[in-house]
Amino acid sequence: MRPRLIIPVLMLLLVACQSESPKGANGVVYKSAVEYNDYIVNRQTTLMKNILAFVDVAQADPDSAEKMLDKYVKETGVMITEIKGMPAYKGDSALRNAAANTFGFYRKLFDKEYRNILHLRSEGGVSADVEERIEAIVKGIEDEEKGFDDRFQDAQRSFARKNKMKLVENEMQKKLEEKTGTDK
Repeated sequence: MRPRLIIPVLMLLLVACQSESPKGANGVVYKSAVEYNDYIVNRQTTLMKNILAFVDVAQADPDSAEKMLDKYVKETGVMITEIKGMPAYKGDSALRNAAANTFGFYRKLFDKEYRNILHLRSEGGVSADVEERIEAIVKGIEDEEKGFDDRFQDAQRSFARKNKMKLVENEMQKKLEEKTGTDK
């Protein structure tokens, strides 16, 4: 190979390597659409486990549940930063953006709504007024959550279709729905 061709060939190799495996600001390299999707789903599973753990503890020990919320707000914030640090996959950022928005909603739940429910229970005891206020908060959460879940699922289905992936049902989602009495 002539010396003049070495640099252009090396540049082509570098560009080809970069375009095959996108690497985001989070430092993770995604070699496939499945890896990209799984990066988000793994964090989503952790988030669902946190919600389940909170529900269990909140019923028995509100003080411990409050401490869990502090931890979960921070943890979810880290997840959001990690997801926002993902590159668009083959120019498509819809799944990443939907996930970041959905996780932002859950961070707000941990920081505000779940905390409000705990405070109402601890301060108000059991009364019709307190129960009505809690029911109103829960109804608002369910209504808002449905929109975020629908947008996330639509983005995930579209991502799977574009990248010829097959989606499987998340078992953790089933457990969460059973525990919280919701059906998404």
